[in-house]
Amino acid sequence: MMWKWLRRLWRSSRAIHVTRADIVSGLRTMGICSGDLIQVHSSLSSFGFVEDGADTVVDALLELVAPGGTVMVPTFNHGAEYIFDVRTSPSYNGAITEAFRHRPQAVRSIHATHAYAVIGPLAVELCAGHLEAGTFGMESPLGKLAQRGGWILMLGVGMNRCTACHLGERKAGAHCISWDQEPRRIRDPQTDAVVPAKADIWRDGPCQIEWDPLERRMRERELIQDGRIGECRVMRMKAMDVIEVTCEMVRQLCPACRTMPIKAY
Repeated sequence: MMWKWLRRLWRSSRAIHVTRADIVSGLRTMGICSGDLIQVHSSLSSFGFVEDGADTVVDALLELVAPGGTVMVPTFNHGAEYIFDVRTSPSYNGAITEAFRHRPQAVRSIHATHAYAVIGPLAVELCAGHLEAGTFGMESPLGKLAQRGGWILMLGVGMNRCTACHLGERKAGAHCISWDQEPRRIRDPQTDAVVPAKADIWRDGPCQIEWDPLERRMRERELIQDGRIGECRVMRMKAMDVIEVTCEMVRQLCPACRTMPIKAY
């Protein structure tokens, strides 16, 4: 344990120090304000050294949208959990999302592989019915967020983390993914029984949309706003813009594509 502490001390002495106030100020400059509805993809290490770690980023995000706003983060396990339990299954999407889901006010959707955690007045509504809506359906938590005009914030990660793209692929009927065909299992939080669930069977080859082509088309249309906090590159975009541009690209590029589904979980 001592060497881990020493390594962290060495890194913190060399990195840019970022505070909660820095994060709040930087995101307010980009237009995030009280009452906003945002979904956040994140990398804690991208900031440099954040004082008090992941909880500082969570506190900053909640402060930004208060009062009246709602924050959503992915708490996916990508199929790594043999049986998903909404109460105990960890997030595989980084330290910020894991700190977020542990907040007492967080509501988490029930999905075998792609659960979300949400804090704010819309949390219960957004998380409801995720199993029935499917992984990336328009009535999934992220689909509901998009339909309400919600934003996506990319904190230190690229477009390859932008899950909204998959909602566009599903909406447009991309044939390279078998939607809700992968057998999975979850633990029912009401009865504690293990029950069957479904997830998606992923593609077996390359995609002409992800990820640089999608980002390039969105930038050509000035749909991405850029910023920086410490060493962290920030991107802000409308969730529905990502979905609509992806739909357009699916209809243009997918009919001639030979990539097909294969089991990946």
